[in-house]
Amino acid sequence: MRLPLAAFLAFALPVAAHAQFVPRSLPPGDRNPGISDMGTLPGSGPLPDRELRKARDLINEGRDRGELSKGEAKALRREARQIDALADRYDRDGLSDPERRELETRLQLLRADTLAGRSQGHD
Repeated sequence: MRLPLAAFLAFALPVAAHAQFVPRSLPPGDRNPGISDMGTLPGSGPLPDRELRKARDLINEGRDRGELSKGEAKALRREARQIDALADRYDRDGLSDPERRELETRLQLLRADTLAGRSQGHD
């Protein structure tokens, strides 16, 4: 009983603590440290096209190899579609820096979730 509880707390506490942190706002024009410039400018087209293709390829490859369950792959594909729709909506009037950072973050999380699911190996 102690081992499952300890495992749960080890994973649940960092997630709960992470949700409580709120980053400070940066002055206009300042770059957010640690966020890479993916080479697009506002209005130059949806940012995540290439990254979404890579994420979808990872999802499909993981499902084909049995590393992701059908439900996991479905949830990851749904998230990819939501990111794509959000990118299209943001790009209508040009991507702002905060919008670009949000898309980058969501893509990074999608990729991390995909890789984590694949490393667990489901049938």
